[in-house]
This record gives sequence, C-alpha cells and structure tokens, in this order.
Amino acid sequence: MKTNVAVKRVFSSFESRLLLRTIINFPRDVFDSLSGRRDPLVPPHGLWFVGGEADYKATNDEFIGYFVELGGLQPDDHVLDVGCGIGIMASRLTSFLGNQGLYDGFDIVRIGIDWANRNIGSRFSNFSFRHADVFNKHYNAKGTLDPNAFSFPYDSSVFDFVFLKSVLTHMRPQGVAHYLREIRRVLKPSGRCLVTAFLLNSESTALINDGHSSLVLTHEMGGYKVLDPQFPETAVGLPQVDFERWCQQAGLALKPPVHFGSWCGRQQYMSYQDVLILC
Repeated sequence: MKTNVAVKRVFSSFESRLLLRTIINFPRDVFDSLSGRRDPLVPPHGLWFVGGEADYKATNDEFIGYFVELGGLQPDDHVLDVGCGIGIMASRLTSFLGNQGLYDGFDIVRIGIDWANRNIGSRFSNFSFRHADVFNKHYNAKGTLDPNAFSFPYDSSVFDFVFLKSVLTHMRPQGVAHYLREIRRVLKPSGRCLVTAFLLNSESTALINDGHSSLVLTHEMGGYKVLDPQFPETAVGLPQVDFERWCQQAGLALKPPVHFGSWCGRQQYMSYQDVLILC
C-alpha cells in the first residue's frame, strides 16, 4: 500500500496512472491478444484500474457466494452494480443471471463503462452499463456531479438486489449517507443490498494502533480516517456507529451479523473488507 501511495504522489492524476499501466502492460496484452489467451469478457491488463487482478476469478466466485447465501440473489433478479468499474463482477454474473434476470451497472470512470458496453453489453442484451460523471479525487478528479447530491439514474423501487463492492471504501461520510438513501430509493420494498466497507470500531482501531492492519487508517479527517490525507478517497475508514445510524436514517435495516474482514489484522474473518447486508 505504501508503494501505491508513492505512485499517486508522482502520478497524481488517474489518467497518468492508467497511461503508465497501459505502457507497462502493452507487451503482455499484445501477446495475450495474438495468442488468444485473454477471456473476451475480461479487460486487458493495461485497462485494469481496479484492484485484485491476480485473483479476480476466486474473488468473483467468493462474492457470488455472498450474493446468494447472504443476500438471497436469484437468477431472475434485477441487479444494480454501483461502482461497476470495468465490469469484473458483471463478467461473472453473465453466467449466473438467467434470461429473465437483468443487470445494470454504473461507474464514474468512463473508459471502464465504454469497455464494458463494447465487450459485455454487446454480447448480453440484459446487461447495461452507464457512465456517471461523479467527482472523486482518486478516480474522477474532473467529475462535474456532486457525490453528496447525485441521483442514481434509475427509477424508484426497481431493483431486487444492489451491491457496492469496494465503493464506500473510497467515499467520504456525506457521500456515503447520500448513497445509502439512493440505495433505499431504487430498491424494491423486498430488495436486498450487499456493501463492503472499512468499519472503525474498538477492535479494528486497536489493531490499527498496534500495527497489525494492512491499511494504516490513522489520519483523522473530522469524524472519519484515511490512509493518505493528500488523496483521501484512496482508502476511507468509517466509524461503525455512524454507518449504522446513516443506514437507519436512510430507511435501511442492517441484517446481522456484520461480517468483519481481515483488513485490520483480524485472525477471524470472512473476507478482506467488512461485508454488510442491508434491506
């Protein structure tokens, strides 16, 4: 993580970091293309701007399991992927959702949406991707829309299942509270939502302070903590008591238990990030 922070200091814009990645991975991507090794539903290495490339298949299967076992996802559900990136989870969902199932995803990085529409949406008519020009210093510093007021581009009460995988971990509290209200708006009354987060409580804070955490979320930003105060959205830790209050204010019920993650150095955990089910 220290390396990632150093890279952001040198290549401060998302565009410059993506260009660097594209250049570094160019020979590998050319070889994969010529040899036919690349899965057409998975982006080339140079465009992979989200984390977890090395083990994405295992992670995709892991989260499909959470969607089904914890969130009750069904093959004929209407699904919303908030912060869908370049379509990594969508590529796995193409083999899970049936002909009656629908997938919608939106993201603030246009290049990811364009790639997903060309390579996934063009093959699966029930999969759709939209760009939302929302400001985020880490991913979309030129964004014109305020994350604290952005309205999801969908009608109310239309989704059976909504998920946000590693999205709230890059957002500040006011934006998180607003997104929770939007989630409640677009969910059907019987809908479910899975979110991941870095929740700050007595256990995670003690582990961070004792040097066990892989994320040193110690920089106080006025009610929340971040990894890098120069680029706050790189990784954001949210107080658990506040998060639960925002859920309640949004009209969302937290389905117990919270499935705490290993990110802070826990010895007992379910995944890397904390996983919560809301309904």
